[in-house]
Amino acid sequence: MNRWMLLQLAMLSLAFSLATALVGWWVVPLLACFWGVYDHAENRPALVASFAAGLGWALLLVWTATQGPLLLLSQRASGVMGVPSPTLIALTLMFPMALAWGGGVLGGTARYFWMRRKNVD
Repeated sequence: MNRWMLLQLAMLSLAFSLATALVGWWVVPLLACFWGVYDHAENRPALVASFAAGLGWALLLVWTATQGPLLLLSQRASGVMGVPSPTLIALTLMFPMALAWGGGVLGGTARYFWMRRKNVD
């Protein structure tokens, strides 16, 4: 992984965390879809978007932990759900990763078919 890819990953992670904080969770697949359309150099835009969304939400969790009692909340919520606290945090990070993967696949597929149709005409 070169520096340019790491910079893209960091910027995309920051974009996911800021967009989620400002708009909401539903912007994750939309942003990932745009990334899938934009990222024509990478063969796996969905994987990159998924990893960046997980990192972005991890940043949100760390920021939330500094603002309030996240550990207490995770212990209480995991007790209600009947799962260990680390599992609840892992599931929280898997949610945006799945959303971003789906959006990235949609955007990459749309770009592929659009370019294919453009070359046929």
